[in-house]
Amino acid sequence: MDQALQQLFVTIIEQAIAEHGMRLPIIVCNVANNGSVLVTRINEGAEPDTLAQHYENNAFALPINVMLVSQNNKAVRVVIEREGKVGRFH
Repeated sequence: MDQALQQLFVTIIEQAIAEHGMRLPIIVCNVANNGSVLVTRINEGAEPDTLAQHYENNAFALPINVMLVSQNNKAVRVVIEREGKVGRFH
């Protein structure tokens, strides 16, 4: 996965915590337009745990749906658009 896409995932998680009241641990499910999937658990002070992964053609194709569920039972969804911009949180 390329660095720019990884940074978008980090930005989304930080925004979910800061603006939407989510608390760690957070389960993040990324589903790409081409069928690639990455599910991780983000823990405080530890490396992310990969819970499930599947890559089509060894890549994530935009757009990507990102769904997050936090320890305090909050959930949000956001889309990384084809242009690489992060859409609004739902």
